[in-house]
Amino acid sequence: MLAGEGANVHVDHWRRGLGALSSRLDAEMRRWRGAGKPPFQFELVGPFRWDGAFPLSPPSDRFADRALYMLGLWRVLRDIDGVADVDQSNWDVRLYVFGARVPGWDGSFAEGIGIQNGEVALVRASAGGDIFLPLQVIGHELLHTVGASDKYDDGGHALEPEGLVEPEMAPRYPQVHAEWMVGEVPVSPGAGKPPSSLDDLGVGPVTAREIGWAPLVRLAASSTRGPAWPGR
Repeated sequence: MLAGEGANVHVDHWRRGLGALSSRLDAEMRRWRGAGKPPFQFELVGPFRWDGAFPLSPPSDRFADRALYMLGLWRVLRDIDGVADVDQSNWDVRLYVFGARVPGWDGSFAEGIGIQNGEVALVRASAGGDIFLPLQVIGHELLHTVGASDKYDDGGHALEPEGLVEPEMAPRYPQVHAEWMVGEVPVSPGAGKPPSSLDDLGVGPVTAREIGWAPLVRLAASSTRGPAWPGR
């Protein structure tokens, strides 16, 4: 956990939040696979003051820009690990959260990048107050690292059917949950509303197959069917 200028990181608040995130992801895995070891267990290291670069994306999709970005990112993370005295081999996935404060804005925000099928995710987010949105984005980027792909269109709305947690619902809309790889609860085709808590987030059939929580299927008719939600 990194803290930028003016950021106020409450360690106990973050530990409780990360515990809740771990529990929510565990509940989703159990819905698909049954009882088992929690998929993500967090260890909070820091916070450490950081005034250096925190690059979330290359300037363009050109190969040269992406290659330079990865080189620069490696150098930044090497320096951060040195400040935090972190041994990279101790974790399966390293998540770097940069707690930042935007001058003139006291609300919650979060943005991030997770390397698909990789070992690193970065999130820049508000560090104090309500940390639900940062936790939502942390979950999204972590799922990238274990193979999940984005499932929203250019407008940020859920693709059908892969961006729906329960594509088999009849009628299909409104959905009850937001697919974690979308980030909004679909209320109609091409429209949605923000989730209000971690309980509003879920893992749909396509994401579950991508990350190994559900088996691959061959029959299109059954490819989007998921397990029942508890109590429904």
